Amino acid sequence: MVKFLLIGDSHVPKRASGIPKQIQIKLEELTKSELFEYTFFTGDEINYPEFMEFLNLITKRDVFRVIGNMDYYYGNKDAPIYQELKIDFYDKENKKIGLTHGVQIQPRGDRTQLEQFAIEKNNNILISGHTHKEEIFLTKTGILLLNPGSVTGAWSFVASRIPSFIVLDIDKETKDIEISLFQLDKKSEKVNEIKSFFNFERNKINYKY
Repeated sequence: MVKFLLIGDSHVPKRASGIPKQIQIKLEELTKSELFEYTFFTGDEINYPEFMEFLNLITKRDVFRVIGNMDYYYGNKDAPIYQELKIDFYDKENKKIGLTHGVQIQPRGDRTQLEQFAIEKNNNILISGHTHKEEIFLTKTGILLLNPGSVTGAWSFVASRIPSFIVLDIDKETKDIEISLFQLDKKSEKVNEIKSFFNFERNKINYKY
């Protein structure tokens, strides 16, 4: 099982002072016995080096990050626009996970355009941000579109305003995909988890149940 963290759009210190303590505690709990293999950061960090250092501490291999539109003005201007990772399964088949901020998609978060971008990049899973609205969506062509939302619940034109992130687990033997969406309920101060299950079959992703 390969364990990924999908997270981003912190917007610190412009739209948030830091990540909620409940989110940090949950991330520490999730990596107490096993670190994330990889982390995908969707951009718009702005200026939050201590959080990026924390992500490196809880990630075994690489932290992939892309530049967000606000990073051009305030943050890390050296990050690329797009990154990808190839996952090799035990049966020698492989699939590609793509990462982009999503500012090139207008209107922001448009699923049809995200799907087309994934097709052009030959991605089976495309991770994007920018909307600050968490989403797990499977297209009719079998491409999984994932948006972890904003880890701080930062404002945007279509934001959910819910601090959130996603944990993605891929089984390299069975090709099963398990997705956990974590959202902070500001009233109860609890981090809730919603699970979704998919699998790779016939060169596309399908709902498992």
